[in-house]
Amino acid sequence: MDMKISAYRQSIKDAPVKAGDVVNALNVKESGNGTYILNINGKNVEAISKDILQNPPIRLQIVKTSPLEVVLLKENITTSLQVGDKVNVKLISTLNQGFMVEINGKPYSASFINTPQGSRFIAEVIKTEGMLLLKDINISPKLSSLSTMAKEISTFNQKEIVQVLKENGASFLTSFLADDIKKFLRNSGQFFENKALKKISIEGDAKLNAYMQANNNLDNAITKLQIANVLMGSEFFTFFENEELDFDDGIMRFTRNNKGSYSLFIKMNFTKIGQTIISFIKQYEDMYNITVRTKVNISAELSRLHIKNCRIYWKELREKDKEFFIIKKDNLKEMQGFETIG
Repeated sequence: MDMKISAYRQSIKDAPVKAGDVVNALNVKESGNGTYILNINGKNVEAISKDILQNPPIRLQIVKTSPLEVVLLKENITTSLQVGDKVNVKLISTLNQGFMVEINGKPYSASFINTPQGSRFIAEVIKTEGMLLLKDINISPKLSSLSTMAKEISTFNQKEIVQVLKENGASFLTSFLADDIKKFLRNSGQFFENKALKKISIEGDAKLNAYMQANNNLDNAITKLQIANVLMGSEFFTFFENEELDFDDGIMRFTRNNKGSYSLFIKMNFTKIGQTIISFIKQYEDMYNITVRTKVNISAELSRLHIKNCRIYWKELREKDKEFFIIKKDNLKEMQGFETIG
């Protein structure tokens, strides 16, 4: 305990204050015998107080600095706010029983009638005594939707989603034949709502299976993919597995150019040649360029392949090539900095 106290006392030098200063304490922890550990100016310091200090943030006045002694200002920090006020709120952090917020440049502890949508919004003051009670009044369908998507993407974990899809057989690709790929994509769950809206058969759809089995994990995994694909706009990606062919789980990513033509990129991990990225890019009419990127030089093997209307190339796989398949980063970029607390 002595070592901790000395460390706190020492840290006051890094957050200089002088007698008479008025400060905000953003955290309060009682140490006993009238002493408290306070967070002042971003530093944890030990202080003596004759007043009982609790429920941060609180306004204090420095009595002396060696040792640090403070008194609680009797004015209520919330007196400048009135019930019914409409205020601009910025969420700073979460507390055990609410949030730390900033209003008009001052910190407050607050709770909410409804869940805040984003980190900056307009709220109505419902109660000022003790902890502020606020109501977010800046909610619109568009903002709520953006907030939901931002929160889903902020928790997007490709490995977890792959594992859920794999455990539930929702990403099983039987072969790379065109008809099998189309069937796999149609039943991946990504187009469930669209099929239902257009009264197209939903039999065998992965999202239907999730609903029928009441499988929330599978439903959530597919929903995250759907949200991510919406944010990708003209692009689409999905995960797949195949136990019969000679590779581990993979990722497909489709991109569309300004002429409406799609290119396909596949990332897999073959047992013999390791990580592999294959791109299929349409050049003109029915001519395609196929590029295979691997660490191992397989140009000789590829030169023996002859596929109608296709030119096949080998390139060495670079680490930055793999970044193309980090979907979360691209989606956060599409959110254009939309902030969320979660």
